[in-house]
Amino acid sequence: MSKRWMLAGAVAAAGAVMCAMRVRRVLGSPFARAEKELDVRDRVLREEHPDTVALRHRAHYLSEIGDLAGAVEVSEQLLADRLQALGEDHPQVLTTRHNLAILRGRAGDAAGAAEALERLVPDMERVHGADFIYTVLSRRAAVRWREEAEGTSQGTE
Repeated sequence: MSKRWMLAGAVAAAGAVMCAMRVRRVLGSPFARAEKELDVRDRVLREEHPDTVALRHRAHYLSEIGDLAGAVEVSEQLLADRLQALGEDHPQVLTTRHNLAILRGRAGDAAGAAEALERLVPDMERVHGADFIYTVLSRRAAVRWREEAEGTSQGTE
């Protein structure tokens, strides 16, 4: 092989390496920022985890013993804590919003439940997609509680 071809090959290889480094620097930066943000959120969640679990269990317990108003109150605190720690698009926040809306309906506020679920469904669709099981469940629950609020419920769940 001639020196000219070896030099051209070396220049091409060096160019490819520099291009790869430039692409990595450009593309790596958003990924690094996202990873850093997720790490911060995970650390916050780990730090608040015992309190969050305690609130969730307390809300469930109150619901099971029939204190639905108390369960709604505790669930509202749980939602506030999760919103602060995780942000509004986190799947746990969306699930908490769903559960809180259902509790409101069970506590006798069918209109409030329907409104909360109707606000939740677009967020679920944006985050998870329209065919995601919890999106579908939230959409169905919104219809059920709207029918209940308007007195047109046909006894379907």
